[in-house]
Amino acid sequence: MPAESVTRQIARTALNLRYDDLPASVIHKAIQLIADTLIVAAAGRSQASSMAMGRAMAPSSGQSHVWFSDRQQGCSAVDATFINALHAGALDYDSLNGSVHADLVTLPAAWAIAEQLERSPRLLITAYVTASEVVSRLSRCSQGPSKGWSGTSIYGGIGAALVSGLLMGLDVERLTHALGIAVTQAAGTQQANVEQTLAKRLQPAFAARNGVFAALLAEAGASGPAQALEGKFGLRALYQSGDDSSLLNGWGSEWQMLDTAVKRFPVCACSHAAIQALLDVKAQTGFTVDQVAEVVAVISPFMNRLVGGDFDLHGDLEVVAQFNLRYHLASVLLRGPITLRDLQASQLQDDQVLALLPKIRLLIHTDNPHELAPARITVTLSDGRVFDHVCEALPGSPQSPLTAAQWAGKARECADVAGPALAPARLPGFLRALDSLPELPTLAEIWSET
Repeated sequence: MPAESVTRQIARTALNLRYDDLPASVIHKAIQLIADTLIVAAAGRSQASSMAMGRAMAPSSGQSHVWFSDRQQGCSAVDATFINALHAGALDYDSLNGSVHADLVTLPAAWAIAEQLERSPRLLITAYVTASEVVSRLSRCSQGPSKGWSGTSIYGGIGAALVSGLLMGLDVERLTHALGIAVTQAAGTQQANVEQTLAKRLQPAFAARNGVFAALLAEAGASGPAQALEGKFGLRALYQSGDDSSLLNGWGSEWQMLDTAVKRFPVCACSHAAIQALLDVKAQTGFTVDQVAEVVAVISPFMNRLVGGDFDLHGDLEVVAQFNLRYHLASVLLRGPITLRDLQASQLQDDQVLALLPKIRLLIHTDNPHELAPARITVTLSDGRVFDHVCEALPGSPQSPLTAAQWAGKARECADVAGPALAPARLPGFLRALDSLPELPTLAEIWSET
């Protein structure tokens, strides 16, 4: 009898997890990440580019909804998933587990299917936690240098198919097919990041949408490859090598979700450690921007790949603002912590920022294998004094969690730019409703607060 394929192992194991199996700490973390994803989606929805791309979708009908939209206007689960993932990723403010944005793809898919099929909030939480665990585990089982594929995109589609299939009630055979079909659609590369294009935020939305569609196709009878991961032409052979033999080790007792970082800054996470290091130096020494002669950031090759490019105003300015470390450090020198305000085109074109850029130098520490931390900042002042600081952990990670004040500030900042979608006055009630999500009879109860 042939050995059970990895995708079937995932399907079989996932089907056995129940809400009562989830520790209180995991449920608490899941609710925090749901809240984080929803509030950044509310802010992302208000962006002109988000509204323009949303209009490219043909109208559809169904029981699912675009978050923070008119509740009378339903749409298909596939379309709701795509738009909600697009909004949640628009500001690069969404959570991060290792090197993947698991919540960005699994939650929109889970919510859309749960609405369509009127599943309970507890079923949604269980399926969402299960799928996010699988996405992060697939990423962590990767081996060797990244080939340039987007981990969120190639693994996220599998997670979206899994969460959809679980909520749809697919059996192990159909769920295995759904995962295989999701892998056949895997795509999305870091070239979109390197060229600083809006395609970067489209890729997770494609993955989320395709995962939902994969589950619907499997339910309808479509079959997919059982060895989609480990096969001769599977994902591991062609996309990213890895050893999935330990993929499910510690399942139900070791929770990858607890390692998820809630972002402090609305830019690529590859910049966060350097940003925090510079903020710490400023706070400790009190120097002013006029005193700065040079700032040197020592970063890893992976950080350099995504945020180390030259500052170029010919790119898409929204994405330039999110993926350029030189700009981030200049903005910190001039304005302090990076906020949503700093993503505006006018802020990039500020003459004071442009004057600071030549003073900022990036050095690549080739022996640093890490993706997000550590990062070192050295500031040299015009009087010759030198200050040096290392940020060892990603801000917002379990090793350096956001304070209550920082989380509240992020929520208010998102509500401030969300407009009518999430009025600041309604934010406290909305967050209270999310806190009680497991006790609510339906997901519709959440929206009575917005």
